[in-house]
Amino acid sequence: MKRVFFGLILILSAGAIGVHAQDTHFTQFYSNPLYLGPSFAGGVPGQRAVANYRNQWMGVPKGFHTYGVSWDYNMSVFHSGFGLIAQRDQAGAGNYGNTRMGTLYSYDFTPTPDIHLRPGLGFYIQQISINFFDLTFGDQLALDPAPPTSLIYPGKSVVWDIDVSSSLMMYSYNTWVGFTWDHMLKPVNSFYNDEARTPFKFSLYGGYRYITKGFLMSKIEQSITGAFNFRVQGEYKQLDLGLYFMNEPLSFGFWWRGMPKGKVNKRIDALAFMVGYKFDNLSVGYSYDFTISRLGIGSGGSHEISLAMTFKTVVRKRWKALPCPTF
Repeated sequence: MKRVFFGLILILSAGAIGVHAQDTHFTQFYSNPLYLGPSFAGGVPGQRAVANYRNQWMGVPKGFHTYGVSWDYNMSVFHSGFGLIAQRDQAGAGNYGNTRMGTLYSYDFTPTPDIHLRPGLGFYIQQISINFFDLTFGDQLALDPAPPTSLIYPGKSVVWDIDVSSSLMMYSYNTWVGFTWDHMLKPVNSFYNDEARTPFKFSLYGGYRYITKGFLMSKIEQSITGAFNFRVQGEYKQLDLGLYFMNEPLSFGFWWRGMPKGKVNKRIDALAFMVGYKFDNLSVGYSYDFTISRLGIGSGGSHEISLAMTFKTVVRKRWKALPCPTF
């Protein structure tokens, strides 16, 4: 029965009857910066390599798994950042997958010595895929063994398309705010026709860092950071509000996810808890989402792991790293 349920969900998500899928959300979105927006490309001195894994709703068989890797490089002499990203979502008995690979570029302006503007662009290729023959549908349950389904399979199980994203971020030593417009080309999200397309996604994010011990131009040992991330995609809206506590080398975080308006049983999605540790240039983060929506604790919650390795190089004195937290 669960295979039937997932089969129906995946067909709807694939756009068979015009229902649009939503993008993956990462609890540790600042630990997957190039996914959040191309303005983050080159946001650290030197180079950075990042790997992310998310297991959503462990209590649901054949649940949602997301894998991602990225690399970016800061070319400070040209005020530029470059990046590469690859990500794959996979779910369900039919292994419905969405793979996206892209290149990113950002440029850093300094209208004043203390304020930076950082626009960015991303160019992607996207593939969606599914194995329809591993799915079981409602008209196959009447007999044992199950007869062939009456569903008409599409002519192809793999679809390719291209996409573009853009972003703009303003930041200083302790404050940042940014905006990303993703899926600007509305790539195809259907195996049957080209009418079902991925809707635009708009993200507004920012925060403020308060240093309790350390100095801006040298090592920061302790800090408290408040941050938010608000997303709109089609009819879907979501707001994350949270706090990070950093006491070198440990980091802790607490997040609330939902919407501030509406009925109580609809506006709250999850509470998330995070912990991170920094080993020299390697940062490791783990988070757990405790589901408090109607889906309930039977979902098993969501687990997420992030790894980030930085390779520092000599940069110009005027260059400033983005103040966003690692986790």
